Amino acid sequence: MPDADEFLKTFIRQHLLALHTAMPARIISFDEAKKRATIQPLHMTKEVGKAPQELPVVQNVPVLVQRFRVGSGDPQEHVPVYEPGDIVFVAFSERALDAVLAGGGRPVLPDSGRHHSLNDAVVLGRLVL
Repeated sequence: MPDADEFLKTFIRQHLLALHTAMPARIISFDEAKKRATIQPLHMTKEVGKAPQELPVVQNVPVLVQRFRVGSGDPQEHVPVYEPGDIVFVAFSERALDAVLAGGGRPVLPDSGRHHSLNDAVVLGRLVL
C-alpha cells in the first residue's frame, strides 16, 4: 500500500502546514489608540508543484500590552509603539478570538470553527534582528 501511505503522509503534512502557531511578521501599519496592527507574515507557503507564495496580510491584529510595577509604586501599563517595517513575533490562538475579544474577559464558547488561523494572530513583541 505505498500509494495509501504516501497519500496519508501528504495529507498530514498539508494539514500541519496550515496549522499556524507562531512566526515573525512585518508591521504594515499600527493604530496606537486601538492597539491594533496590520501585519505581513514573513513565512511563505508552498504547495507541491507550485511556486512559493506569501501568506496574506492580516488586519486588526491585537498587540500585547505590558503592566509593570517599578519598586513599590503603582503598576504602570506600557503600550508598545510599532512603526511600519518593524519585525515582530506573532502567535496564533488555538481557537477563534472574536468572542473572547468581545466577551469582556468572561469565558466564552468560540463562535467559529477556526483553529490556529492567521485571522487569530496576536503581536507578542518586536524582534531585534
